[in-house]
Amino acid sequence: MANNKRSKAKGPELPPASRRPDQAAPPPALADLESIFAQALAFHRAGLLAEAEQLYQRVLEHRPGSFDCQHLLGVISYQRGNCLEAVRQIDAALKINSRVADAHLNRGNALLRLKRFDEALASYDKAIAIKGEPDAALLNCRGSALRNLGRLDEALEDLDRAIALRPDLLETYNNRANILKDLDRTEAALADYDRAIALKPDNADAFNNRGNLHKQLAEHDEALADYERAIALRPDYAEAFYNHGTTLLELRRYDMALTQLSRAIALRPGYAEAFYNRGTALMALPRIDEALADFAKALELKPGYHDAAWNRGLCHLLVGRWRDGWPDYERRWQTAQTPPDWHLCGRPQWTGREDIRGKTLLLHSEQGHGDTIMAARFVRQVIARGARVILDAPPLLRDLLAEIDGVTLTAPAAPAPAFDLYCPLMSLPGALDVTLENLKPEGPYLRAPAAHLEKWRRRLPTSGGMKVAINWAGNPTFQHDATRSIGLQRMLPLLAQSGVQFFSLQKDLREGDDEILRGRPGITRFGEEIATFADTAAIISLVDLVISSDTSVVHLAGALGKPVWILLQRVPDWRWLLEREDSPWYASARLFRQTALGDWNGVVDRVAAELSVAAATFRAAGAPTAPR
Repeated sequence: MANNKRSKAKGPELPPASRRPDQAAPPPALADLESIFAQALAFHRAGLLAEAEQLYQRVLEHRPGSFDCQHLLGVISYQRGNCLEAVRQIDAALKINSRVADAHLNRGNALLRLKRFDEALASYDKAIAIKGEPDAALLNCRGSALRNLGRLDEALEDLDRAIALRPDLLETYNNRANILKDLDRTEAALADYDRAIALKPDNADAFNNRGNLHKQLAEHDEALADYERAIALRPDYAEAFYNHGTTLLELRRYDMALTQLSRAIALRPGYAEAFYNRGTALMALPRIDEALADFAKALELKPGYHDAAWNRGLCHLLVGRWRDGWPDYERRWQTAQTPPDWHLCGRPQWTGREDIRGKTLLLHSEQGHGDTIMAARFVRQVIARGARVILDAPPLLRDLLAEIDGVTLTAPAAPAPAFDLYCPLMSLPGALDVTLENLKPEGPYLRAPAAHLEKWRRRLPTSGGMKVAINWAGNPTFQHDATRSIGLQRMLPLLAQSGVQFFSLQKDLREGDDEILRGRPGITRFGEEIATFADTAAIISLVDLVISSDTSVVHLAGALGKPVWILLQRVPDWRWLLEREDSPWYASARLFRQTALGDWNGVVDRVAAELSVAAATFRAAGAPTAPR
């Protein structure tokens, strides 16, 4: 999300004050043109662009062949940010005289801003050829173009040469630091940012860029300090406000993030990325209608902004407007998510509109294990439409999904059987037009394989009180795992419940988990004994209740029809919706939500109270009871 300030080219080159508007002496009637040009140049140097422009134009009216006036009008357009006009005007000047290096340099700078990097590089090369000798400013600009073309080694070479020629040229340190950052040479990059700041302590760009590096290194306090310094130096610095806001967003300091991102938008009303990130912060609060407005604005400004469309879809899904959300949900393939290779299979994707009677449809997993388990409920509906179904599933789920009647699984490491259409499993809800109104919580639609049930029946005790399986963390590589996973330490008050036998389904222990578990022998650990989800399904089938944070385990428990209590963050994944305590996906699920951001203690207190009641009911009944 960080806005990494592009390598910065040196500012426009103005001719020396002694340069005449043209080489030939003016006709007597135009003898004052030289003094008009000199006054225009003085205005230009003083930053009085309108006054300078008026005088340059006045000279051109009488002498259309004045290279300097035509060139400097292009420089003024560049300084105003109108780079297209700058290129047009400088091109007109170069038709008059193509042998002026500074004109090619300024043309390159305008093209660099337009992100026409190949053309910018060609202009810089032409300027270098005309100069005929090494020039630090030109090498600095050429390095900027090379960096943006991804030719980092060449860019670094140019910046090294520029610094050797001009050790006091501060722009080169900032630009070289950007390249070193791209090359993951972070220590060297920090040293160059420090040098740029030492040479010019009011260098806002260097503070902003150094902040981006600190952010990349997860040194958030240092990043925030650098952005704040950049903003103090340049109160109209939209990128610094943006970077400050996105860092606060990563830290889940949403209200402060909103403030900074709103300032970035006020400074740059066309800042699509700022609207997208402000929408993301609003979604987390959750202020859904405002978030939707921001995503819509981001898409208006940047129609191909797939991340904004994806998040717009997630907003609709989160509030139960599923029919509105499914089309945008399909935009996930255009975001950072990598689609499986099935989209290259040469067969069309089934969208729900095509008749599949008598057709062979390949369904494939494409997100997490939990998503695959959740979407497996729809396989029967596809079969009911008359299709033959081939299912491509991850290895850990194969034994479990093989229990679905009427399904053929692809063989590992073997070509798939012939098929007519394919569909990602998580595209099935959209293809089947699933809505909150027509989705009915089903009973069990998966079952543990008999052999696994028999294996685990021998392992679990047949007496000793209520049996509760627990799980406290999901996939550690998932981007938002730290916020969705409660962690073992926070669950400890639950584990003090008397009359309950606890069984850990957690396979991947986090730091400190092993020590905690060793100190609590009342928790039975299976660990390495759980080989696949068929083992997990068998254990869940043999206990009375599952308590877990939002992981694949809760989907499996729901698919098996087992009572499951799900511990949810303030704004959870879209499928759990907002506010409600039940789930349309699983009739056996009960949802325990944070009432405030990060407040797991309140969740644990409510679950502990309910577990105490369930355990007492179990003891009184003297037999397993389905807790609710």
